[in-house]
Amino acid sequence: MIKAELDRQLMIHLKDTAGTLAEVLSVVSSSGINILALCAYAVGGMVAIMFVTEDNNEAKNLLEKKGFDVQEEEVVLLTLSNKPGALQSVTDKIAEAGIDLSLMYGSADPEAHHSPIVMISRNNLDVLMLIRTELERI
Repeated sequence: MIKAELDRQLMIHLKDTAGTLAEVLSVVSSSGINILALCAYAVGGMVAIMFVTEDNNEAKNLLEKKGFDVQEEEVVLLTLSNKPGALQSVTDKIAEAGIDLSLMYGSADPEAHHSPIVMISRNNLDVLMLIRTELERI
C-alpha cells in the first residue's frame, strides 16, 4: 500500500538549550494533538524542529500563543506498507524521474502495518503526481 497527499509541516527554529524540544512537544501533546512525524536536530547552537500533526492549524495556534515563531512548509506526506523495499520503490521512481528530494524523514514501528514518511522537493506536486500515477495503483 502506497498513498501520498500534500500536507504541511510546522517548523520552529530556536536557540539550542536543554529542554527546548520537550517544551515545544508539551504544548502540542497537552492539547491532545497527535504528532504524525517529527524531525529535530541541532547545528551551530540552534535547533530546528519540523513536524506534522493531525491538526496543524490548532497546533500552530497553540504554539504561537506560547510565543513560538512557527513557520509552515508544504510537504508530501507518504504512507506506505511497513515492509522491506517499500520506500525503495518510491525513491527509485523519484530518481528515475530526475526529481531531487531536499529532505525526507519518518520512522516505523516494527509492529505497525504502515509507516508515515515526510518528503520535500522543489516541486512537491511532481512527487505527488508521480506516486499517485505510478505507485498508488500497485
